[in-house]
Amino acid sequence: MRPLRLFTTVQWKVVVIYMLLILMAMQFIGAYFAREVESYYLNNFSETLNAQASLLATHLEGYLRPRDAKEQSADEVRQGIDNLINNLVKLNGANVQVIDSNGTVISTTEDKRIIGQRTSQPEVTIALLGTRSESMRIDPRTGDRVKVLVLPVKGDNIVYGAVYMVASMEGTYMTIRKMNGILASGTMIALLLTAGLGVVLARTITTPVKEMTRQARAVADGDFNRNVRVYSEDEIGQLGMAFNHMTRRLQEAILQQEEEREKLAGILSNMSDGVIAANRDGQIILLNRSAEEMLQVTMNECVQKGSTLHDLLRLPPEEEMPLYAQEEPLFIEMMLPNRDVLILRVTFTPLQHDSGKKGGIIAVLQDVTEQQRLEQQRREFVANVSHELRTPLTTIKSYVEALLDGAVEEPELSNRFLRVTMSETERMIRLVNDLLQLSRFDSQGVRLHCKDVNANQLLRYAADRFSLFGEQQGVQLSLDIQETLPDVHIDKDAINQVLDNLLSNAIKYTPAGGSVVLRAHAKRHQKRVYISIADTGIGIPSRDLKRIFERFYRVDKARSRGQGGTGLGLAIARELVQAHGAEIEIASELNQGTTVTFWVPFAKGGKAG
Repeated sequence: MRPLRLFTTVQWKVVVIYMLLILMAMQFIGAYFAREVESYYLNNFSETLNAQASLLATHLEGYLRPRDAKEQSADEVRQGIDNLINNLVKLNGANVQVIDSNGTVISTTEDKRIIGQRTSQPEVTIALLGTRSESMRIDPRTGDRVKVLVLPVKGDNIVYGAVYMVASMEGTYMTIRKMNGILASGTMIALLLTAGLGVVLARTITTPVKEMTRQARAVADGDFNRNVRVYSEDEIGQLGMAFNHMTRRLQEAILQQEEEREKLAGILSNMSDGVIAANRDGQIILLNRSAEEMLQVTMNECVQKGSTLHDLLRLPPEEEMPLYAQEEPLFIEMMLPNRDVLILRVTFTPLQHDSGKKGGIIAVLQDVTEQQRLEQQRREFVANVSHELRTPLTTIKSYVEALLDGAVEEPELSNRFLRVTMSETERMIRLVNDLLQLSRFDSQGVRLHCKDVNANQLLRYAADRFSLFGEQQGVQLSLDIQETLPDVHIDKDAINQVLDNLLSNAIKYTPAGGSVVLRAHAKRHQKRVYISIADTGIGIPSRDLKRIFERFYRVDKARSRGQGGTGLGLAIARELVQAHGAEIEIASELNQGTTVTFWVPFAKGGKAG
């Protein structure tokens, strides 16, 4: 059963409690007051009645004392007694009987017929024995409460009679009831005034409290622009001012927290390293953008699937590999769709509560695939350079030793040895020059001196240079270009070197009887001239196409070295083309031929050559 709404508010609780306190106080005061008033009036009534009775008994002594008939007759005595009781008592409404020593009524203020009769009241009997007697009774005729008082009339220790008085107390009790009614009315008036004052007092307390409650709800909903109205400077007012101060500080703290969270979110979003946060059960609770891109997953997918850190990183179960004990970085290789192997360097940082209990864990992911690839390339580069230099040096050393051992005495043999030595020396010089050129590209970048060049003349000159070489190899070199190609904005020497490398490779790796075609066409909407060298040579396997532009990479190392190549020509060509802001591509099929295509930009004027 729900309590009445009246008692669910502080205001009415204060009013009701205040009224109950006043009511209890008035009840205690009223009970005490009523008892004292009743005691006062009853005592006053008794004292008045006793005084009258004592006075009457004193005066009756002279009438009831035995005397000579000469002094006063019986009628005169009776007349004197009647006058006495009527003058002293009747004004107060008390009924009086005067009784002689024999118990006979000799005078009364009531029914005169009882005069001369003996009374049977026990109080009278007691009084005639010399003892005062009084009692309370109910008048059978009227039903009123009356007080009976009987005093002996005596002198010189001789009882001459008694005074019997009966007085109604209804007037006294009526006065007491009126006093109690006045007290009850006063109590009701006091309660009404108390209720009004209680409401006013409660409102002075509850109104600021209600405002603070509304303000607390608004703050809970994120509204910090409201203030509690301060009505006074007392404790309630100070509480309101403290609440306003708390609201401002809370707003500042939340704004600062929001700023810190935005900063943290911005840092996490823009970090190149991936960050994964998991709770103490291992379930993912945070995944930044870099981690999503590395692992090709989204935060929503992880939350929906309930993925754990072990699932995401494809690690063994927690029992086999506890991550909280993993102090050293962990290297993980993963195969992901649409890309080669991914190598991650993962650092785990456990979190603990202040109580020492195990919290969550943070994993920082670094994509070291490129670093590992570059490290592998560096090792291969050093090995290739060492091998490329060792082979000609070994050959030169062998021929020089042969010459020193006497072959120099034979002119024909020595000349052949010297020509081989010269060839190997030139090969080493080309290798060193290519290495120096690539080293310069790596350290200083490719420095170009671009100018507008006639594309037709550039390509025809390149074809003329290699036509004789093609004839010597039994390969037909042809030119397929537009009649009027636009001028291009290039470094002429750099592009000539690119053409030399590509044409040289095409002719060398095309068997006798094959053909090489140098093509060029302009795409005016792109403002580019596309140049391609297509051959019908041995081709390149598809697995090697991705690495063909790497330094020292050869498809058939033995055959390539036999052709006199250094394995650096395509790498240099790519560097030079990319330095122009252009791109170079290669397409090939094994035993079908190879096509290398690159483009160069138009000159600013874009006029035909």
